[in-house]
Amino acid sequence: MAAQAYQLVIGGIALPNVASIALHEKMGFQKVAQFNEVGFKFDRWLDVGYWEKRLAAQA
Repeated sequence: MAAQAYQLVIGGIALPNVASIALHEKMGFQKVAQFNEVGFKFDRWLDVGYWEKRLAAQA
């Protein structure tokens, strides 16, 4: 079985969520998108933001 390589990690965050955003950005993630009112949580519609982190190139 061949080794599988990953080049990108994606995180979705229900907004607002200051603590989760701070954690992701501290780990090197950058915000790349936000969709308005696409997540439903706690009986209300929420925006969802997406952060990505590019991983080191595999040799």
